[in-house]
Amino acid sequence: MSLKGLRSFVKFDAREFLKGKQLLLMRETPWMDYDSGKEIGAKLKTTIWTDDTNYGTDGTTNEGSELDVKIPGLKAEAIDRNNRGFIRLINPTGTVYGEFQNELSLKADGFDLIKQDGGEK
Repeated sequence: MSLKGLRSFVKFDAREFLKGKQLLLMRETPWMDYDSGKEIGAKLKTTIWTDDTNYGTDGTTNEGSELDVKIPGLKAEAIDRNNRGFIRLINPTGTVYGEFQNELSLKADGFDLIKQDGGEK
């Protein structure tokens, strides 16, 4: 029997998923509202630089994968392009979607730049 509305009960723990990962900021672009065409924030293109997450299966990793992160209210041009590096997302949330439930939509309230040794700048 197929049930309807089950997806609204599936919760994704973005903080737990991002734990053990280094995100490298690669690019930022304006995030545009699909209907109005107005800019509503910034979309960050990041790469998972390292992935030390235990997925419960040997050899499973997302290292090298790209993640887009949407940040409402942030202007893409406000991000210093000369100050790229590793970032930590502030209050990340995510939704898993797709036919095989292997796509991820991430949003955050903002981000902090991180020093190479793990301390904040």
